[in-house]
Amino acid sequence: MKDFKITPETLGYEIKGGRLVNEAPSPIMGIQKMAMLKKSLKRSEKVQMIAEGNELANANIDLFSINTRKR
Repeated sequence: MKDFKITPETLGYEIKGGRLVNEAPSPIMGIQKMAMLKKSLKRSEKVQMIAEGNELANANIDLFSINTRKR
């Protein structure tokens, strides 16, 4: 068994300056991951609605500025 050595790199650690640095990803439970996903989806929907509103506002501004120039 002495020949079987596991290096720290295979366990997700890195040696920097004589210290072990944990490079493994942080464990996130499935419920927490789902909550984060739901929150990001809700945020992206809000951002999309704001962007659409801005485009409609700019389109109306352009439309009414063309109508006032013709008069």
